[in-house]
Amino acid sequence: MRRLVALSLALGLAASVAAQVDARRPPLYVVEHDGAKVYLLGSVHVLPEGALPLPRHVEALYAAASVVAFEIDLAEATTRVGDLMGAATDEALLRDVLDDAQRDSLAVSLRSFGVPETAFDGFEPWFAGMSYGMLTLQHDDRVYGEGVDAYLFSRAEIDGKELVALETLDDQIAAFDDLSDASQVAYLMGLVGSADQAGTTFAALLDAWASGDEDRLSAVLSDELSHPEVFESLLVRRNRAWIPGLLDLLDRPGEVSLVVVGAGHLVGRGNVVALLREAGFKARRITG
Repeated sequence: MRRLVALSLALGLAASVAAQVDARRPPLYVVEHDGAKVYLLGSVHVLPEGALPLPRHVEALYAAASVVAFEIDLAEATTRVGDLMGAATDEALLRDVLDDAQRDSLAVSLRSFGVPETAFDGFEPWFAGMSYGMLTLQHDDRVYGEGVDAYLFSRAEIDGKELVALETLDDQIAAFDDLSDASQVAYLMGLVGSADQAGTTFAALLDAWASGDEDRLSAVLSDELSHPEVFESLLVRRNRAWIPGLLDLLDRPGEVSLVVVGAGHLVGRGNVVALLREAGFKARRITG
């Protein structure tokens, strides 16, 4: 009888442990060259509360990496808020480029969020778009916290790993700031027009990221058809600019590097994985 009870308890514990296994498989690739290993991890910049730590196989890769690379130096970004604000206010401002219909539509939406309708008037449209996008998430039912990149960056700092930035903060700002006024406005108003679907869209993004479904990720993230200039500036051109830095990491025999970039940079036209393959490297998908 005691054996049966013990066996029952053991089976129950095993079932409980199995239920806790993290089945998430975010986009992850490895590229190897002359003894160097570079892992490419697709990130989402905001995660629901309780989504950390990451799956065990990702945490193990982080532990094995001596170098961790990110889009930008996140520590620098937090100290240069003034520069960001300056770049967002030195050209055509939102109040000067919206027509009456656009202004009214934005005002109604901002009021629905409890935000003054003139809140973004003193900023350029691209900055208003970034801010508006975060505003829609803040009014979602779920509670969101730091994303994959912020989580791993803070850990890498504490653990003393070598940190590499694929671009500067100025580069990243320019990707937005250099867009034409028309594209900036079109992008913002597209967000306003789909605000009631923002929570559903972001949930779909998180689900596609967690499952590693690249086709679904590409469909959710790609603005290529509706906003071609935005797609080219924010994704394709930056992907190309990152390749030299990735080649430098591949020229470090014996080192393991983990590269953490937005998941959108690993899928769709002109993605980083495709560019590395075009350069003659073999990129292999890791699923666990």
